[in-house]
Amino acid sequence: MKKHSLLSLLVLLFSSSIAIAQTGSSGVQDRANDMFNELNTGELTLRFVNALTGEYIPDAMVMISNQSYRTDLNGKIRFKTDIDNGQLAVTFRKPGFINTEFNLEIMVGSVFQNQISISPDLLPEQYRIVLDWADRPKDLDAHFIKDGEYHISYRHKKTSDDGVTRLDRDDRNGNGPETITINRISNSVTYTYKVHDYTNRNKRRSSDLSNKSRATVRVYGDNRLIKTYRINANQRGDEWVVFKIENGSIVDIDSVN
Repeated sequence: MKKHSLLSLLVLLFSSSIAIAQTGSSGVQDRANDMFNELNTGELTLRFVNALTGEYIPDAMVMISNQSYRTDLNGKIRFKTDIDNGQLAVTFRKPGFINTEFNLEIMVGSVFQNQISISPDLLPEQYRIVLDWADRPKDLDAHFIKDGEYHISYRHKKTSDDGVTRLDRDDRNGNGPETITINRISNSVTYTYKVHDYTNRNKRRSSDLSNKSRATVRVYGDNRLIKTYRINANQRGDEWVVFKIENGSIVDIDSVN
């Protein structure tokens, strides 16, 4: 199927989902507008979001393939590329936010997950973990567990008793961000970060988390982006164990079960 035929089909399906969606958010409509614009002009869209508030980030500098752009009031830039399948290097800069560099995945000439959450600046010992995903499943939950002491998530404890760790933002309408900030990591304790597909909690063998969510976890520390995880497709399960922190170091797990 040719690029524009595929995109037209995706726009039609996405528009149909808007008619029945009741998310209470303008984000779904914004993404529909982005897809229609791409179909009509060939321009791709990226939107940048504050990881703590979920609000769009205006007036940020974005570099893509040596071209400079500025985000508008809706945190948006639009650009063109000749790449149909591959990656583009993207750099984000704005005072008050962490300078962030990442690779943007292009598939069939399009960006299917175009919302990127950026962390505000951190103090030297702080970590921030940010979860982004697609429109479906609507409700993914981030969990951060300190062995033998606390379990941070929307349905457990939002802030640890000592105030060191907190759930900054919970999202139940798709896309995220869902954000957890840790003020200090102990080298003598093991921590676990995982993502639970709450939408499909009664369908333990569902593949939606793996195949539909396009879930991405970014870990910020030392006032920079230090790790990025993207969920792998074709797995069944409602829980993605992303990483552990042992002896003060991040250990990759990346397992869906």
